[in-house]
Amino acid sequence: MRHANSRRSLLKRAAGAIALAAVTLQPAYADEAAEAFVQGILDQAEPILSEPNSDSFYSGIENLVTQYVDMRRIGLFVLGQYARQMTDAQKEEYFPLFQQYATLIYRNTLSDYGGQRIVVTGSIDRSERDIIVNSKLANPEPGDAFANAVIHWRVYRDRDGNMSVVDAGADNVWLAIEQRSQFTSLIANNGGGEAGINALIAEIRKRVDQG
Repeated sequence: MRHANSRRSLLKRAAGAIALAAVTLQPAYADEAAEAFVQGILDQAEPILSEPNSDSFYSGIENLVTQYVDMRRIGLFVLGQYARQMTDAQKEEYFPLFQQYATLIYRNTLSDYGGQRIVVTGSIDRSERDIIVNSKLANPEPGDAFANAVIHWRVYRDRDGNMSVVDAGADNVWLAIEQRSQFTSLIANNGGGEAGINALIAEIRKRVDQG
């Protein structure tokens, strides 16, 4: 009887492991709505990326970022655990400044793809609200350094179905994740808390002023 119980227990554990593996190995599905959302942004960006006038290029990218990128969500994310330690006065200073800074990063990054058309190639649903959309250059020039680059867009879908971009990157290097590492290190190295956040705000302001 003891051996029978042992076998039953073993079978139960094995069945549980198989069930868990089945859940873990569930395929990630493509998200056509998120793909269409990102392609719409890229279609608007195409003439901007071909704009020879630098002022028109920068203002065009800034308008797209303002319209489609959730800067507040990103601004909180890059602060990591320190987001909860900001004072109200720091929030009033930080969020507008961070938007200027992040817009500069998007402008500088997208300038690498000037004159190119970018097309969506597929997507992966990480969850109902968290989708990774992949894209690439449609017709890269021979020898183009970005000819084989995979350009990623992380899309967030809210409860009402509205979508926004919450990160971007290329070849699995993500802008917001990189910024989070830099920002949290800077805060920690300056004492953390309010003092560290003040140091971060001063550093962001310096980078914005430098353009």
